[in-house]
Amino acid sequence: MREGWEYKSIGDVCTVIAGQSPKSMFYNQDGDGLPFYQGKKLFGKKFIYPPNTWTTKITKEALKDDILMSVRAPVGPINFATEKICIGRGLAAIRAEEKINKEYLFYFLTHNENEITGNTGAVFNSINKKQIEELNILIPATLSEQTQIVNTLDKTFKQIDQAKVNLEKNIHNAKELFQSKLNEVFSQRGEGWEEKTLKEVCKKITDGAHHSPKKLYTEKTKGLYPYITSKNIRNNYMDFTKVQYVDSTFHDSTYARCTPRLGDVLLTKDGANTGNITINTLDEPFSLLSSVCLMSTKKEELLPEYLKYYIQSPNGFRSIVGKMTGAAIKRIILRDIKSAKIPITTIKSQEKIVLDLNLLYTQTKSIALKYQHKLNNLEELKKSILQKAFSGELDYDEL
Repeated sequence: MREGWEYKSIGDVCTVIAGQSPKSMFYNQDGDGLPFYQGKKLFGKKFIYPPNTWTTKITKEALKDDILMSVRAPVGPINFATEKICIGRGLAAIRAEEKINKEYLFYFLTHNENEITGNTGAVFNSINKKQIEELNILIPATLSEQTQIVNTLDKTFKQIDQAKVNLEKNIHNAKELFQSKLNEVFSQRGEGWEEKTLKEVCKKITDGAHHSPKKLYTEKTKGLYPYITSKNIRNNYMDFTKVQYVDSTFHDSTYARCTPRLGDVLLTKDGANTGNITINTLDEPFSLLSSVCLMSTKKEELLPEYLKYYIQSPNGFRSIVGKMTGAAIKRIILRDIKSAKIPITTIKSQEKIVLDLNLLYTQTKSIALKYQHKLNNLEELKKSILQKAFSGELDYDEL
C-alpha cells in the first residue's frame, strides 16, 4: 500500500441518502414537480437516462453528480444523477464530500459491485443506508493523487473501450457474412426450383404438450425423461445446461403427440426465443413443451438442415416469424407454419448447399469466438487495472 493511503468508510467521506417513495397519487407524466426514479430501470452506462415520471410530493432528494445506487434487486449497480431528482426506496444517493473525488468513488463502487451484498429477504436482496456507510474504501490522502488515478483510468479505459468497439464490429461482420450468404442462396434460385408449403414436404408438423407437468426434476434418475422447452433451443444447437426432467406418467401422456426423433427440426414458436431453430441431437425419448414445434421432413424431398438454414435466412425467417400473433406473448401458430412456403431444389443441390453453409458457419463461428475471447480478455484487463488502482498498486507511468 502506498504511503499516505488509508482505509475510510463510505460514511466518513460521503453523505448517504436512503430513498423513500411518495404515494403514487402524486406521480405524473407531465413534468410537474421533480423527476422521480424508483430503481435502476433507467440506468445508462454511467449517467441515468431522462425521466418518464415526475412527483409533486418530494420525499428524498438526490442532487446532480450524486451517485445513485440500486439497493433492491439487484444490489450494487450505480449511475450518476444528472439533475436534482426524487428517489424512491429502490435507490440510495451517495454524495461525495470534499475528501474524495466523486469519479474515484464511482470507479471504486463499479469495481466492487459484485461484492456489495445486503440483507437477504423473501422477495428482495437489499442493502440499507447503514450498510452502505460501512463499506470500506482505500483512499489516497490527497485529492490530486485521486485525480491522477482517475485520469489514468479514464485514458486507459477509453483505449480499451475503443478496442472493444472494433472487436464487436468484427463479430457483427462475421455474423453478417453468414446472413448474407443465406440470403444469396435462397433468393438467387436457378432452373428447376419450385415452391412448396412445409405441410407438403414434411411428414409431421406438431408441437409438444399443452399442459404442464405437476412436478419438474433438476437431476435425471431412473424413470425420468428430459423436458425440452424453448429455453433449450438455440440457433444451430440444443442447450442442455439447464435441462429439467419429468416422470413417466407425464411423459407417457404426451410423447405420442410428437414423438421426437434424432434429426427432426425443432423451432421455438413462442416465448423469448421465438424463431430459434436447430436439429434434434438428443438420441433418446424426451417430452416436448408446446412452445416448441417439431418438423419431421420427407427426406427424399427436403433435408432437415436445408430447412433449418432456410428459416434462418431473411426470407425464411419473415415467412415464419413474420406471422407471429398475440399482444403480450408473441407466438407462431402451427397453421401458419404448415402453410409457409419454402423454395425447393433437388436433393443433390440441397446437399451441396448444406455442405457449403456448414463450412461457412463453422468458419464464421470460429472467427466470432476468437474475437469474443479477445473481448473477454479486455474485460479481465479492466478488472485487473481497477484491482491495482484500489489496492495502491497502480503504476501511473505504466499505462
